[in-house]
Amino acid sequence: MSNETLPAGNWFTNFMASSGGRVARVAFGAAIIGTGLFVVGGAVGLAVAAFGLVPIAAGFLNLCPVAPAWGGHFNGAQYCQARRSRTRHTRPGDAP
Repeated sequence: MSNETLPAGNWFTNFMASSGGRVARVAFGAAIIGTGLFVVGGAVGLAVAAFGLVPIAAGFLNLCPVAPAWGGHFNGAQYCQARRSRTRHTRPGDAP
């Protein structure tokens, strides 16, 4: 990893890097799989269902495949580290 400053992220990237965002990605992937298998059906439905594995994997691995499109990091942990470093010295009793 280079010495560049970690991004602070906006509300969306911070949410998607949080536990709630990861759960949302897994749920979204499950919904895509269900839609592909039970609504679309056939070969196209199987392709849609296979695509649903992408957000599930992204949620479990804390990755964001679309973040580079707006200049963000592919790895959601980058936002978690930035959030920790911003809040590390703000608790009462912590040294600056």
